[in-house]
Amino acid sequence: MRVQHHLGALALFMTMGCASVHAQAGPVNPILPFNPSPSAHLSASATMQVLQDWLVIRLAVQKEGADAALVQRQLKTTLAAALTQAQSEAKQNDAKPGAMEVSTGQLNVSPRFNREGKTNGWMGTAELMVQGRDLDRITATAGRLNGLSVSQLEWQISPELLAQSEASVQGQAVAQWRAKASALTQQLGLTRYTISDVTLSTQGNGQSISPRAMPMVMMDPGPDARSAPLPLQAGQSQVTVVVSGHILLQ
Repeated sequence: MRVQHHLGALALFMTMGCASVHAQAGPVNPILPFNPSPSAHLSASATMQVLQDWLVIRLAVQKEGADAALVQRQLKTTLAAALTQAQSEAKQNDAKPGAMEVSTGQLNVSPRFNREGKTNGWMGTAELMVQGRDLDRITATAGRLNGLSVSQLEWQISPELLAQSEASVQGQAVAQWRAKASALTQQLGLTRYTISDVTLSTQGNGQSISPRAMPMVMMDPGPDARSAPLPLQAGQSQVTVVVSGHILLQ
């Protein structure tokens, strides 16, 4: 009788354990419906080569001396005169918006050391930047700024052309993404798809693919060299839009 009693208790325990396992096999959150539709993640991209239409020229002046305050005053004097002249060129009556923009860059003064590690003077640099679409006005102005020399030249594409190019490339990328979604639906023998989510990303900001930078000119090359025209040749920038997202196949 005692053995039968233990066997009965064991059978009852196993029955309860099985019921517990079956209860846990259900959905953890019954509020979320189970979606039997297959899904897929797709990506597509489109790229456009855009001819650069925005020229950026950096000009610099460098001064040296035994007194830091004197070097700084010399830099400020030269930079102020050049800024006034460049702004006057940019504000001429025939100048269109975006033809030429003028801004100042860095201005710094740092100590110069001898072999023993002691300060034996000061050296400073100041920058002025002219940029825009009017190549003739920009290069002519850069050549007329007394005391400054070209330190860097770079091509870009203008903000307006960049936005226009991105919109065109985005349309191509979206069309390719939808074509991929339709092809996959047909290949799987299904009838249609619905879009779950889509994200867009842009690669490239109008900078040169291979920026061409001119080395820093350490000394004033003289009026003859400044007035000589700069050799210019615009390159191309690459603008890419990537479309990615999930689809539900039905």
